[in-house]
Amino acid sequence: MRQYKRLILLMMAFLFAMTSCGDDEFSIIESQKDDPSQEDSLISSGSDASADSKSRSSSSIKDYSSSSSLSVSHSSSSRIYEDLPGKVITGEYQGFLTYELQSTIKVEVRELTDKLEYVDSTVAYHGRIELAPNRIVREFPDSNVMLFVPDRFLFDVRGLPDSIEYAEILIKVIPYSNGKYVNEYAIVNLKGVDSLFVNSAMNFIYKRIKYLVSQKGLSFAEAKAKSEKELQKIFYADAEFHDLEKINVLNDKSEGGLWAAAIATTGSSTLIEKMIRAGFKSDAYIESGTLIWNDSLANKLASAFYNCDDYICLGHIYSRHRYRALVKANLIKFFDIFSRRGTCTTDRRGEVTRIGPDNYFRTLTCDGTEWRLATIMERDMYSLNFPDCGTVEKTVMGKSKHEYYCNGNGKWIDAYYWSIDVPLEYRLNPNIEYGTMTDQRDGKIYRTTKIGNKVWMAQNLDFKGYANKEHEDSMLVANLKNAHICYSRKEENCDVCGCLYNWAAAMNINESTDSATARALIVDPHQGVCPDGWHIPSSDEFRHIITDFNNGNSSMGDTLKARQGWGQSNNDPVGFAALPCGRYMNSSINMSWTFDYWGYRAFFMATSNNRLLTRVSISTGTGLGFYDNDEKNWHVSIRCVKND
Repeated sequence: MRQYKRLILLMMAFLFAMTSCGDDEFSIIESQKDDPSQEDSLISSGSDASADSKSRSSSSIKDYSSSSSLSVSHSSSSRIYEDLPGKVITGEYQGFLTYELQSTIKVEVRELTDKLEYVDSTVAYHGRIELAPNRIVREFPDSNVMLFVPDRFLFDVRGLPDSIEYAEILIKVIPYSNGKYVNEYAIVNLKGVDSLFVNSAMNFIYKRIKYLVSQKGLSFAEAKAKSEKELQKIFYADAEFHDLEKINVLNDKSEGGLWAAAIATTGSSTLIEKMIRAGFKSDAYIESGTLIWNDSLANKLASAFYNCDDYICLGHIYSRHRYRALVKANLIKFFDIFSRRGTCTTDRRGEVTRIGPDNYFRTLTCDGTEWRLATIMERDMYSLNFPDCGTVEKTVMGKSKHEYYCNGNGKWIDAYYWSIDVPLEYRLNPNIEYGTMTDQRDGKIYRTTKIGNKVWMAQNLDFKGYANKEHEDSMLVANLKNAHICYSRKEENCDVCGCLYNWAAAMNINESTDSATARALIVDPHQGVCPDGWHIPSSDEFRHIITDFNNGNSSMGDTLKARQGWGQSNNDPVGFAALPCGRYMNSSINMSWTFDYWGYRAFFMATSNNRLLTRVSISTGTGLGFYDNDEKNWHVSIRCVKND
């Protein structure tokens, strides 16, 4: 491949030489730069490259790498990129994270005068970007997708004038999926320098440096030092750094280096860079060197920062930094000050503050050492002035409409979500007048609710055996043996969820019974494991609850759900108070018996005249599903209905 490129290069150079004026000077030329008036734009169109190529001189175009296009004017002999005469600089770009190929990041250098004006605005020296070997950042098992990110962005630029001193380095990178470039500028002194770093913090100050030199008469060294000091002040840095081009912001552990990394992170995070860069492009900053964080910007930046669930979204610097926790500490110091919320200290533990605009706000809480995203319960408890959870069981309702249960041992539990630690009585609808029934077999008392012309148990059956052996039904005892289980195999959990029964126990039919015999034994109403005078509900009886209270819409399973516990607000209009107690099943994934909560679904057994098993499923959505199958070994919950 290399020989092929050499051959093509020689052929094109020869053809060009035939029409050349005999000029033997070798140069890298781009005849027309991007519009100079737009050089400071945050994003330039991804079509820049094609526009550049159309506006080049008649020089032949050679691609020496997949990331650079070089215009070569030459009349006598051809040289490959590595052989270009002149100064060579190498470096590492430490800015935007990009998951794309090499063609999405480009580097070019322009020579400047001591007044930081272009020596020739038509000349740009294009270099190469090399992406170091990739590493796996994360995997998505469900889609078999792996996200890769390069370890390092290394570049070199060859063929620079040996006498070059001041230069503008431009890194063009595509960190977005929309194919648009972001321009990263740096103003540097290359005299005696052959290696350097380029990072997003340098982009903040490059226009300020130009202004101080061209308008205020400062030397380059004075302007750069002044701009860097101003930058530290803007970000409330409590340590100085000097010469950003010498700082490896991915690995430097010095106090100044960590602050440089934190500042560069704000400029290279796709979450916040658009908001923060606007200030550094403003005339107010360029002319004064100060930047005032208004409340709106402060809130937006802090909100974006704390909305980042994965460190990757904070950009290449933060995600790759060897001492990421120390960089984060500096970012938090910065946000603490400019958001005016102050530092999280031990005496502020539990304090809650809100950041961000009304339509995109986040609530933070102080945990005694740092601010972090607050849970709904922490927000609610703060608004309720932290009610004491002492030794008495009770509930309170927060502004979020979440109900919180105090367990009498000093612990609040968010009852809005599923927790087996919330007693059954706190799951029932307090606006329903419940009845009671006693199971004479074991003396247990159940709440009941009347729905239409039917009386239902308002809790799951919890029958495990007879209190008095003289009254035992030997067949039921045999069918119950090893055929029922409590939630998570903990006996006390049956107080909330009742038992989970398999088909044989639920129907009180020996599991070896063939299908034809089972169909004959299942009558309507079918008592099964229910007490005398009660029966296993039919699918029609379930459907009638829904249709009677939802204008005939049988898909609305929310009617049966308890008010709290499903991660959604329910009315429980009929007092059925269904809980997401799941099922116990033989898992095909790990080939063992396991509790399957299936997104907090609850299952109930129902009779069928033409199948071994019919089950009804109530999901965390609004659905109510009816299924016929012969999974007789599944263990699910039972509700009993009183005989007419």
